[in-house]
Amino acid sequence: MTAEVVHRLIRQRAPEGVALRWESEEFTLRDLRERAARIAGALAGLARRPVAVRVPPGPDRYAALLGVLSAGAHVVWFGTGAAGERGRMILDDVRPATVLTAGAPDDLVTWYAAHTGITPVDVTDLPEASTPDPDVRPDDWAYLAHTSGSTGRPKGVPQTHAALAQFSLWFASAFGLAPGVRVAQWVHPEHDPAICETFAALVSGATLCPVPEKARVHPSRMLDWLGAERVDVFQTVPSFARELARASGPRPLPLRRLVLMGEAVPPDLVAALHSTSPEIELYNLYGPTETVAATWHHIPRGGPRVVPIGRAIPGREVLLLDDADTEADEGEMVVLSRYVTPGYLGSGRDHPAFRPVAGRGPGPWYRTGDLGRRRPDGLLEFRGRRDQQVKIQGHRIELAEIEAVLGAHPSVAECAVLAVPTDDGIVTSLVAYVVSHEDDPPQKQWRAHVRQRFGDVLLPLRFRIVPYALPRTATGKVDGRRLRGV
Repeated sequence: MTAEVVHRLIRQRAPEGVALRWESEEFTLRDLRERAARIAGALAGLARRPVAVRVPPGPDRYAALLGVLSAGAHVVWFGTGAAGERGRMILDDVRPATVLTAGAPDDLVTWYAAHTGITPVDVTDLPEASTPDPDVRPDDWAYLAHTSGSTGRPKGVPQTHAALAQFSLWFASAFGLAPGVRVAQWVHPEHDPAICETFAALVSGATLCPVPEKARVHPSRMLDWLGAERVDVFQTVPSFARELARASGPRPLPLRRLVLMGEAVPPDLVAALHSTSPEIELYNLYGPTETVAATWHHIPRGGPRVVPIGRAIPGREVLLLDDADTEADEGEMVVLSRYVTPGYLGSGRDHPAFRPVAGRGPGPWYRTGDLGRRRPDGLLEFRGRRDQQVKIQGHRIELAEIEAVLGAHPSVAECAVLAVPTDDGIVTSLVAYVVSHEDDPPQKQWRAHVRQRFGDVLLPLRFRIVPYALPRTATGKVDGRRLRGV
């Protein structure tokens, strides 16, 4: 037994505290725990097995997450929008012991039930039950997230109870979460910060405020909702924060703390937010799914032109390694931490990204693929990627995965996808350069084909037709510089 798991930490909070506010109704921690107990009872015997959660926003969704962990199982969290082929691929790879739903199962759940013979569990129709109390160890898996894979299939990234508990407690302390503080839950369930912000609020006794879908991507509606709900802490990507700032105009954002993550933070956005919202506290949070997060930075007023990603979060050390694997002031960011993922689903740490650093011990290590620079004051700056990976609205996506999906369409002879960053480094659009077998290339079919794989992840993808063949370098690689001139 250990207190190093979030569902036991939550038991230490006052049961009458307001844990959740949804559609103007408040739900106490006691209410969430009673719902979670029924769910955990239905999952008895599934300890250390994956359980998928596909429940709409509201108290049953968060009780489902808590119930899975209380049963000793680990969470695979889906939103309730279109999951596409990607969702089916994840379910097929993970093979969860069951899927939690609310009411009639949707197409994805129905497909999985038919595919496996496993009956889904409706969390709204369960009898009273006592909560099982399996011997959950800190190194047992708490959740399984998925990132884009260069092979065309998503990569499963498990995280442990120890990692989720440590990060949740740190997040709550760093950003002032406590009873009476309201925390927006904005991040999409398929993106792992969602589960972290959820449990950071619950373990601290703060009130979690899930963002309604009608407001989530609409800046003006979002501003109205933030003000009406009196939200204190909001975590989002810089590109959406920019949209909020534009919609707000000269009015200050109705927030105390804004946590920016998932993208580079443009200095002009920081200047605009500090100008119109002088009381707001801004933070930059950086890190890959494989380490939950890695660094953070409280962004001061009048800071440097480049916004740093800051210093290592407690429990993590970040090295910069050059091409010879020697520590340097600039190089690849490599994280040393006990909170590095146990490895990718199906292969563990048998991947070059987890290769130890010679002379520095066994780790665990994670080689992020991100480039960084250490300033004279010790703060780290993000300097881009080694590979073809980009972040779109906080979702990590391999351009090679998009190429693999698009290239599988029968009308595509060959293709290459390039990212188009803005001046401040944020990728706002993607361009697919396609050589087609057909005289009248079916671009609408291509878009539908890509959408079928990625579901509700909205890829800002444009197509450009290339006659005959993609330009290549002398070594046979696609020549991106020449492609951009097409």
